[in-house]
Amino acid sequence: MEVERMKTLVGSMDGMGPSEALRAVAELQKEVQRAESSLVRSARQAGLSWEAIALCLGVSKQAVHRKYGKK
Repeated sequence: MEVERMKTLVGSMDGMGPSEALRAVAELQKEVQRAESSLVRSARQAGLSWEAIALCLGVSKQAVHRKYGKK
């Protein structure tokens, strides 16, 4: 997980213009998605149910299973 990369992106946005900040936000979203995917995979390997993962993410069981279930 690239926590340091996310911190750098967030920290650097203060001095950016609008277009640069938007690019940084897009990159941050990609990093967050990668982290979420990795954590869901780890949670499943640790034995967490789709329902438990969905509860943690604040989505429905069906949504989390649809997004990550076939991977």
